[in-house]
Amino acid sequence: MPEAAITYTTLLWFPVHANVKPRLSSKGCSATNGYAMTRRAKKTASSPKRRSGVAPASPSLQGRAQDIALIDHLIERIDQGGSTLVISGEPGIGKSALLDVARHRASERGFTVLGMTGVLAEVHLPFAALEQALRPLMKGAEGLVPRQRSALLAAFGMQDDTGAPDIFLVALATLSLLSERATRKPLLLVADDAQWLDQATYEVLAFISRRLSSDPIVLVVAMRDDFKGSVGDASTQRLRLSGLDAADAEHLLDANAPGLPAELRSRFLKEASGNPLALVELPRGERAAGDTPWLPLTDRLERAFSNRLSDLPPIARLLLFVTAENDGTSLHEILSAAEAVLGERVGIDAMAPAVAAKLIEINGTEVRFRHPLVRSAMHQAADPATRQRIHAALAAVIHDQLDRQLWHRAAATIGPDDELAGEYDLMAARALRRGAVAMAIEVLESAARLSSTAKARGDRLLRAAELAADLGQPELMERLLRQADIDEANQLALVRIAWCREISQPPAADHPAKILALIGFAAKAHAAGAIDLAGNLLWRAAQRCWWSSASDEFCKKVYDAAMRLELPDTDPRLIAISAYVEPLRRGADVYLKLQGLAGTAPGDPTIARILGSTANVIGTFDIGVNFLAESSAGLRTQGRLSDLARVLFAQGWAEMEVGDWRGAMREAEESARLAEETGGLPWIAAATILKARLAGMQGNLEQSEAYAAQAEALALSIGASFLLAMLQIARGVSAIGAGRHWEAFEHLRRLFTPADPAFNFGLQFFGLADFVEAAVSSGNADEASRVLDEIERASAPTPVPWVGTMLQYGKAFLAAPDDAEPFFLQGLGLQGPGLQGPGPAAKKWPFLRARFLLAYGGWLRRQRRSANARAPLREARDMFDALGASPWSDRAREELRASGEASRRRTEQVWETLTPQELHIAQLAAEGLSNKEIGARLYLSHRTVGYHLHRIFSKAGITSRSGLRPVLASISRPAD
Repeated sequence: MPEAAITYTTLLWFPVHANVKPRLSSKGCSATNGYAMTRRAKKTASSPKRRSGVAPASPSLQGRAQDIALIDHLIERIDQGGSTLVISGEPGIGKSALLDVARHRASERGFTVLGMTGVLAEVHLPFAALEQALRPLMKGAEGLVPRQRSALLAAFGMQDDTGAPDIFLVALATLSLLSERATRKPLLLVADDAQWLDQATYEVLAFISRRLSSDPIVLVVAMRDDFKGSVGDASTQRLRLSGLDAADAEHLLDANAPGLPAELRSRFLKEASGNPLALVELPRGERAAGDTPWLPLTDRLERAFSNRLSDLPPIARLLLFVTAENDGTSLHEILSAAEAVLGERVGIDAMAPAVAAKLIEINGTEVRFRHPLVRSAMHQAADPATRQRIHAALAAVIHDQLDRQLWHRAAATIGPDDELAGEYDLMAARALRRGAVAMAIEVLESAARLSSTAKARGDRLLRAAELAADLGQPELMERLLRQADIDEANQLALVRIAWCREISQPPAADHPAKILALIGFAAKAHAAGAIDLAGNLLWRAAQRCWWSSASDEFCKKVYDAAMRLELPDTDPRLIAISAYVEPLRRGADVYLKLQGLAGTAPGDPTIARILGSTANVIGTFDIGVNFLAESSAGLRTQGRLSDLARVLFAQGWAEMEVGDWRGAMREAEESARLAEETGGLPWIAAATILKARLAGMQGNLEQSEAYAAQAEALALSIGASFLLAMLQIARGVSAIGAGRHWEAFEHLRRLFTPADPAFNFGLQFFGLADFVEAAVSSGNADEASRVLDEIERASAPTPVPWVGTMLQYGKAFLAAPDDAEPFFLQGLGLQGPGLQGPGPAAKKWPFLRARFLLAYGGWLRRQRRSANARAPLREARDMFDALGASPWSDRAREELRASGEASRRRTEQVWETLTPQELHIAQLAAEGLSNKEIGARLYLSHRTVGYHLHRIFSKAGITSRSGLRPVLASISRPAD
């Protein structure tokens, strides 16, 4: 839509008071008062001068009453919270004109109005559009938390941090700035031509669009129909603009081109198809009927603009070409570059014919096209030699912006230029320091084009491909690799390519055959001296073994290859490889190594993630939960939300096993939300499985199955057996709680059936206690005995404590009634070699211990030892109550009644009425964190935090933060 400070669609569509000269809003308005202002202006425009007694009419658009009503609704309901509106449509359909209405209406209501505009010529400038919008707010950056402030300043090139800021930290800083300004008065943020925003700005916009519900902020984004990007979420309102109806189209055409012959009038109406820009511009560019071939509307409009060039003087034409090639709007730059091309002085008066032709407009010191299609038309009208001279001239006149200068130098260069390619390498490094990874890829690709040797070109493209793989863009990565044309003799480069392709794949994909390929690539990396890369490849191969339940032969090959690397015994990858390839047989050795590392803080969230996930894989959740908490804290601080989503799932699973079910649900909720934002499909499924299991164990069977169905659809779509295995465990334990043991058996037996998609050897023992209980209770004790024996042999001679406790649980269920008690006592840590007092199950796995106590108490009652049964049953009841495991609490109470003891009903605590996110916020607030600090921790605006606290106070019946501690005091883990 029009890029100009004066938007001519406004002139044509807005009714204006007869005595008032119309004041038109800026397409790229970044002012706080909503009046006309150039996009790059340094200060806010002054209020409009008005003639005495006359006020400007409220804007309206012909044929857009319903669309304007929607905008009015969003603005008028701002007291109820913010919202996002995405407007789409073909070029010229009126998106920018509708944005002008939004600016005007918001300004009338006293909103702060900010804006950004995507420009195709500026798409290579990272964060350019974001800086444009936030410029009026940057004084407020001093109030940001330090890490956010540093990230934002680094993104804008105002601070050269040594570490690259994560895009999500920049996005959170942006949200914080907007939210802070909105505390003074409501705010409207307008983003026009979003399809041409630089990638970094677009990602920030997508982030904030999902977090405005509690802030008085309205975000309105306009983009073309064919743009594939996505802003907002399922709650976002979307408006697709269609053409004007026949009557409105005729009115607009007649108002702007009166007196047309009937035949020509009919032709323009037909060709325009209700497109307002076409109705205005086609008559200006073409007057002859029937003498031109049919063209798509966009092409016809571009030709209508380029046809006006023939009536312009040569200098005016050149100035238009320079304006089209420039990635800025500076009038001084354009005139200086034109002088360099022509070799003569060029004054501003030379622009007048282009202004008169309604192709550009000048606002102060800036030049703008009236519409992006004008720029496109001028670019195509200039021949390649002219464009080359223009870019060379622009490179010569731009002195204070190195990256822009280099971009124009490259555009003016034909053939290799190794010196310039080296400058582009440095530009890519600068882009990475600013967190603009997508931009760094583009710069490296340009550097490759400037390279004089195939080796240099291939190396730069390979570096770009590695960045694309890290970004999770496999199609871009493959395109770059195809261009790289790597020499087959360069073995290390081939290994790097393999690593790119591996990490770009979904992490849960089941492809056992790829394990051998990874082993082979690791051997080549090892031979080339790239030990670190070899270790990464084998670590990935071990993960694939676990994901796909690979054969013993494959697992042994991975392990042996890892041993040949001679990595230090404490290398986290080596420890992880041992666990992932043989979690039961090597579990005890891994357990000892993890115990040795448990007291040390790795300091690196990636290392902490590897160690925590490894602990989970072998069943030492009490160790894993601490490593994973450290990892999530580090990732949260760094803004690495994609990795954080994965770690939060693992942390939530560990918390569930150690009895912190509220923390587990909190982690699962946040993991699913962040995974959805960052495109982590496997972790959406994993977090949803965790929610299904927690809901089922707490007796919310309908909700549990809803989560399970959602997760199953996702898991099947990516072919992940380990997710299906986890899902069957979740369904199985839920069914046991409901007393449906045969159903539980059917779910759980799938883990042990090789032909079943849910078969997974690495996860079978996770469901051992559930499977044995379900099998014995459904008359399938033989199958339970077979499975238990297999797991006991695999974990011999020393299973990790969690596995050992489950083995005792299973043996107690399978034993003859008179022989069961020793297994109960040993499993509970009350009898056995070296056991004095409550054992590991008492301290570390409350749900498993409570089930042990329930089963033991029931066994004692059936042995006619009712008096002895009451103590373990009481303890089981209390532990189930603390967990919120209501089906199991009910069973414990039934057993107590059968033993002759009445049991009180559990009273719901106030904090249990809070959602997981509300509980998390309440706990952080009770610790003394401010709203801003909580928002920074959870990637929310401080206004959203305040909204949740208001709801928390209402539910808890308190009026201030001081009342939170008493409300939360009753929260404790069952093992405490």
